[in-house]
Amino acid sequence: VSAPQMKQSIEVRDAISRMSPYTPPLENRDPEAFLLMDFNESPLPPPPGVIQKISEFLNSHVHIYPIYGDFLEKLGNYSSVPAENLLLTNGSDQAIDIIMRSLLENGEEAAMVQPGFQMYNQTAGTLGCKLNGPQFPADFHFPHQELKESVNTKTRLIVLINPNNPTGTSVSLEQIEDLLKSFPDIPVLVDEAYYEFTGETCVSLLSSYPNLIVIRTFSKALALPSLRLGYVIASPDFILELQKIRGPYDVNVVAVLAAHEQLNHPEHWQKMVRHLMDECKPAIEKYFDEKQVKYFSSKANFMLVEPPDVQQACKFLMENKILVRPMRPPIAHTFRMSLRMMPEMQCFMDVYSRYLNS
Repeated sequence: VSAPQMKQSIEVRDAISRMSPYTPPLENRDPEAFLLMDFNESPLPPPPGVIQKISEFLNSHVHIYPIYGDFLEKLGNYSSVPAENLLLTNGSDQAIDIIMRSLLENGEEAAMVQPGFQMYNQTAGTLGCKLNGPQFPADFHFPHQELKESVNTKTRLIVLINPNNPTGTSVSLEQIEDLLKSFPDIPVLVDEAYYEFTGETCVSLLSSYPNLIVIRTFSKALALPSLRLGYVIASPDFILELQKIRGPYDVNVVAVLAAHEQLNHPEHWQKMVRHLMDECKPAIEKYFDEKQVKYFSSKANFMLVEPPDVQQACKFLMENKILVRPMRPPIAHTFRMSLRMMPEMQCFMDVYSRYLNS
């Protein structure tokens, strides 16, 4: 007879008790001790002007509730949409959360190709909903037809991560438009977290397809992940609905100040993006080709690598002070690595050559 389960001090909803927490491997991530290639971060901090603005604010107005000023207009110029099409969120994680909460009832479904960004599974779980959809094939190309066929009467949302994290898979504008057109009554959420690296966006489709929702972040190319700022681009009536869920002060002003400065002076991060994409990416791909290492390219600042033995490879890299991200099933035969500046990429290649020879 199994022992009786200890009664919980507080009973939570069934959907919650069935879940496990999303726990990225944050421990031991010391940027002073390790070369961090595991979280797709920017290799460079924001320029001194951004830090200056933050410290000025901290020295003066930190005791006042947030005042966001004209930031939405600024962001609208950057995104080529009016301010009424925009909503700021506490990281794009909050955007995922409030969008899914606004659309999905318990037992309903969202369609998404698997594996994708873990926050979608997590949020669906909290709502008692399922993420339904095909697996990526072995070569990680986008299974467009299979995704369409997975949409059913319970589907309330279609999610496209473009490019997909972790597989790096891109979705074409034609494929996005085909889904918007094929399912006019189902919102299509396109996650453009890596937009600044790819230069590809579907925002222009919004004027023809009111069922389009786009989300983006300041955590990747714009180098502000610790400040948590994301945004939603959607039709104004849907933005008004989302405002009912997001709290009026959920976004901190320090994040907005830093983002404002990053948009005002884009040359620093744009130069970094070009360096990663035009120099570091071709260099590491050439290196892997020469060493006959299997990898899966992407249009963003990360790639999947398939070594003969993942655990051994990650362990060797870690012992040599380099962190990469081992993947979970069904892609547990790979690790994900993000691009860094060229001297750091050189360091990675030197260490990886030693691993291959060991």
